[in-house]
Amino acid sequence: MRTNRIKKKLLANECFYGPNLHLDSPWLVEMIGHSGFDYVLLDCEHGLVGHNLPIMILAADAAGVVPIVRVPSHDRSYLINALEAGAGGIFVPMIHTPEQAKAIVKETRFPPYGLRGFSNVSRAGKYGKIPAREFSQSANDETVLILMLESTEALDNAVEIAQVPGVDMLFIGPSDFAQSLGYSGQPGHPEVEAAMSELIRKIRKYIPVGISSYLPDKPEDVVKWKEEGVQGFLVSSTHPIRQTFEKLYQNLITEADPGKASPKE
Repeated sequence: MRTNRIKKKLLANECFYGPNLHLDSPWLVEMIGHSGFDYVLLDCEHGLVGHNLPIMILAADAAGVVPIVRVPSHDRSYLINALEAGAGGIFVPMIHTPEQAKAIVKETRFPPYGLRGFSNVSRAGKYGKIPAREFSQSANDETVLILMLESTEALDNAVEIAQVPGVDMLFIGPSDFAQSLGYSGQPGHPEVEAAMSELIRKIRKYIPVGISSYLPDKPEDVVKWKEEGVQGFLVSSTHPIRQTFEKLYQNLITEADPGKASPKE
């Protein structure tokens, strides 16, 4: 298996950045890779990429960007399918307890951490070209396992989750975390941010921490969370794509018909 850039950055304590891609387009994956991002999150939970996931992973490999798959649930079939297709990492939502974390490790890691179903004739094993023993070791070494903490229950159990062997990183999901705290639709609320800061302080000495977009794509937001110990950043791709078209429309209308210079509803 190829060396995983994200794994290297985690070990070097370096920050890394990637966009969350909801749209089923290998061409967008290529654009993201050529833009310089470290990884692309292929979102099978909230997005449409699951219909064409193997091609999306191929596009990421071609563009030199790490394909990390956000699975829609903890179901084994989603986890193993993404791994066998050659995902560079798995991003698992809604982890609330250490027992859930251990169950995910069991399904996604080979021994000594887990009991992932073995096959080296998948795309991940180069269709059998990588010898079995070498494949199991390299898969453990080069595949990133990221779990998402998105609830008050996860906040209570965070230290125990952070110490589960085989997990590489914990990511905070601000939107669901805010909802769990009673601030639905307000991930930037001061009490939500204070709770996220508390969560980061609890776990950063045990494991690297990341934060999802709400949106931490402005330089000042990234600086704020880096100062608190955040290492991984996930930003939106859908927002900037839509905003680009809105800007284009506004520019055209401003020139052609100034009276209609407002976005369509």
